Order: sequence, then structure tokens, then C-alpha cells
Amino acid sequence: MDKKTIIAVVILGIVLIFYFQIMEFLGLYTPPEPQPITQQQEQVDSSIVAAQPGTQQVPINMADQAAQTDISETAINVIADSVAQDTIIVETNKYIVTLTSFGGGPVSLKLKDYSYRNGEMIEMIPDANSATPEVTFAGGTYSTSTIPFISNLQPGNYDAYSSPLELIYTYQNQDGGIIKRSYQFHPDSYHYDLTLEIVNPDKFGFSRRYDLHWNTSLDITEPQIAMDYEAMEAVAMMSDSREKLDDFEDGKLKQSLDGSTTWGGLRSKYFAAVMIPTNREAEAVFANGIKETIQTEEGSVERKRLNVGLNMPFANVVSLTDSFTVFVGPLDYNLMAEYNVGLEDMLDIGTTPFIGWIIKPFAIGIMWILPLLYSALPNYGLVIILFALMVKIITLPLSMKSFKSMNAMKELQPKIEALKLKHKKNPQAMNAEMMKLYKAHGVNPMSGCLPMLPQMPLFFALFSVFRSTILLRDAPFIWFIDDLSRGATNFTDPYIILVVIMIVSQFVSQKLTMSGGQQQKAFLYIMPLFMGFIFYKFAAGLVLYWTCFSILSLLDYVIFKRKAIKNPEVKT
Repeated sequence: MDKKTIIAVVILGIVLIFYFQIMEFLGLYTPPEPQPITQQQEQVDSSIVAAQPGTQQVPINMADQAAQTDISETAINVIADSVAQDTIIVETNKYIVTLTSFGGGPVSLKLKDYSYRNGEMIEMIPDANSATPEVTFAGGTYSTSTIPFISNLQPGNYDAYSSPLELIYTYQNQDGGIIKRSYQFHPDSYHYDLTLEIVNPDKFGFSRRYDLHWNTSLDITEPQIAMDYEAMEAVAMMSDSREKLDDFEDGKLKQSLDGSTTWGGLRSKYFAAVMIPTNREAEAVFANGIKETIQTEEGSVERKRLNVGLNMPFANVVSLTDSFTVFVGPLDYNLMAEYNVGLEDMLDIGTTPFIGWIIKPFAIGIMWILPLLYSALPNYGLVIILFALMVKIITLPLSMKSFKSMNAMKELQPKIEALKLKHKKNPQAMNAEMMKLYKAHGVNPMSGCLPMLPQMPLFFALFSVFRSTILLRDAPFIWFIDDLSRGATNFTDPYIILVVIMIVSQFVSQKLTMSGGQQQKAFLYIMPLFMGFIFYKFAAGLVLYWTCFSILSLLDYVIFKRKAIKNPEVKT
């Protein structure tokens, strides 16, 4: 890897990391302005609950909410005592969901195919303080979370292994107003259908709109706590554009965006909970949250606790019926793409303005070919090595041209240095003479970067895929590398060994291919260490790919040398 290639890698990496700041500075990107906050959104701080992985509780704070409904405090206490006995548990092939009649909805949903590192199933509604999602009316003063619904099924355990199961919760007030929450659970899907029906909304005093609110924060699921919290976002699809709601001020998020909204939801590093209106779109989305510093084994970490909601308008009607698809599952691109509402954009792959269209085809190709290779070679570490080899074979002609150019540059180095010395006070003359020199010897100084041209979007696509998709989560390779989705947590983590191998291979590769000069020698020692420092917390799968690419670059050099021996006209 020559000097220009290294500089290109560094510059492109910096552009990728600070992309939005650069675009904003140049006036090419404007962050969305927060909209006025509704009364319902102001109440979020009390509804966001800290979550602990692998636990299941249903703490319902009913007494505090009694004043919001027409239910007496005595009745609330009676309901509180019976919560544990009125639950319904539904098991599909994908998840186990626990629902309560108080609030008429889920208080726990565990994914059967994914677990924490201690073996317990991933909990998607950790430590719920009420049924999730909840529906609120009248600016948040009336919530379904405080209503004692009646179920069409008796408390107990049910399954939906082979056919859908329907569950209906109904509440009727003394004036004849009815709220009905109907659920349909499917055997092999990571979603359930939710239908909300309100009969005689005027009997409740409802008008104008209601909010469907995912009122329980997701929790961390991965060993690298800081990166897991960093990945947590409230996201919405608005007019075919992915919008992130992250306008934190003084550690608090209270943000609303008006406009046609296809879906809104929360994501963690590898999982998501998303509400998708199916009969009409929402008119706005809002998000609330808290960001605070906590102490962990990794040191100081910024913890996020978020919730998100959709504003659903309605006219003065006798009866209102809305339907929703509620996705609660893994960030699997191909799985989410099947919903045909842009749900796959929750992964944030190829959504970056201006350059996303370049990265996205590479990312989609990666997510298609890696599982395909895995079906034949069931070890994702070996799959990544094979994938790196395939990329190297494809780029071999460019590599040969690059080596030829770099060797020609080595031969011209004394003449180049002489021109620099001769015209050190006249840069224009020096550049003109150097261009004549390159032309006379048939050298293209930029050809050393040729192999990197297809590599850079591919590399950034790999970075995006390994950062977001669940593809490599908990995927073992060899020895101590039992999870290719995580990187080293510190410099004493065994995963750092893979980073050291990467640094050494990159150093040797540069040592053999560098064109000489003091500046190049400085890069020889600095750049491998710099890249190692950047990479050590990245997913081990990405580090493995870059390591393999550096080692295979040495094979490129060997092939070029052998070709030069057989064909003396190829100068080395």
C-alpha cells in the first residue's frame, strides 16, 4: 500500500465518521428542527424505565395513575393484586409474549432464537411498567395503561405454532364508550397485528387524535455496553426518508417531527421494536428519552433510555378502527425488507445522503453472498476469509497494474528527488517537469490507488453491515474468537490478538510495496499502529477481513515478482 493509498484510506475514513458535521459546515445538510412538544410527551420521564437484561417483571404503578381515569383507587388496588393471575402467555415459533388485562397488552416479549450471553432469551420489553404499546388520548391525560380490560380468553398459556391466534381485550365505560384492542399472533413471524377500535369516542371525551406509544425502552444485549448504547436510536420513516430523532439537550430528548409517517420505532445494536400503521399513515412522530453517564466494567458509559410514539388524527366519528403491524425482532435486512415499507432502513445501511447510493449496493451484495457462502461453509470466520479471497481475485488485475506502477515510481525516485531539489522555489515548474518525467516513462502516479477504488465502498459497506446487521452476532470462528460481531473491549482483551495480527500483516505488506523516501518510512511505522488503534473496537469480522486482505496483498506481490522473473520486461 503506497503513500497515496494510505492517505486516501485515512481521508475517506474521516469523511465517513464526520460526514454529517462536514456536510452541515458546507451548508449541504440541515438537521431537522425539533417541533413543539405536546403535553403527553412532557410526561415521558416517568414512563422510561431502566432495563436489566434477562429479567421479567410487571411492576404496574396503578395508584399514581388512578386519577387519569374513571376507576376508583380501591378498584385499582384490587386489579394490582390480580395482575399476576390474569396474564395470558402466547408462544409462537419465534417468541413468547406475556399480556395482561390491565392495559390490555404485552408486558413481556422474549425472542426464542436469540439469547444473552448467559443463555437467557432476549427480552424486548424489559421491566415494563405498563402494557406496551399504550394508547393515550386527550394530550396524554387518558391512557389505556390504566384501564382494566376484559379478555375473550381465560388466563393461561396458549400457542400459535401452526395457525394464528386471536386475542381481544375490551373495555366499556358507564356511558357506553368502548375501547377494543385486538391482537393476532402468527406462527413464524417476528410481528403481531394490533387493531384498535373505539366506539363512541365522544363518550370518553376523545377528539382530534390519539398517540400510539412504545413506552418501554429497549435494553443492552451485547458485551460491549458503550457501543450498544451508542447504537440505540428512535427512528421513523417519513415521506420515504429515514429520520433519526436524537436532538438531546442537557441529557434529555423531547422531539417531535410533523409529516406523513410510515412507521416509527426503537432500535438497539441488533434488535428493533417498530409500529407500522397499515390502514393509514400517522401525521407525526415523537421521541423522548434520557441520556446519562453511568459506571460499568468498561468505565464511564453514556446510557440511553428511549421511547417513541405516533400521532394518529381522527375526525368526529361514531366509530374508529385503526390497524397496525408491530415488528419486534432482529435487525435482519432481508427479513425486514419483506414488509415493503422501507423497514430495512432501520439498519441505517446506504441511507447517508449523497454517498449512500454508492455504499448500499455493496452492502446488499454482502448480506446476500455471506449467508449463501455460509450455507456451504458453516463458519462465518471461514466465510469472511473466502470472501476476502474472492475480492482479491477480482481485483488482481488492478493489483498487478498497481505494483507495476509503484515499482516504476521506485526507479524514478532519484530523478524525482533531483527535480524537487532543482525547483524547490518554483512548485509550478517542478510539477510540470514531473509530469513530463511520468509521461516519458509511461508511469501513472495514481495507478497505485487503483485497487482501492472498488475496495473503499466495499470496506465502508462491510463496516455498515457488521455494525448493524445481526448476521455475525454470536458467530464463532476459532479458539477464543467466539463472537465475530464484537471487538476488543480494552487492550488486554484476547480479541486484541487479531488486531495485532492485522497490524503486523499491514506493516509487512507496506514494507514490501513502499516506494521509498523518508516520508514513506514514517508512514510505514505510523499507519499500521494508527489503523490498529481505530480498528480494535470494531467487529472482529471486519478486522478479520482487513487482516486477510493485507495478507493476500503479500500474495499479490509474490505473484508479481514471479511474473517479473519470467518476463524480464516487467521491471521490479
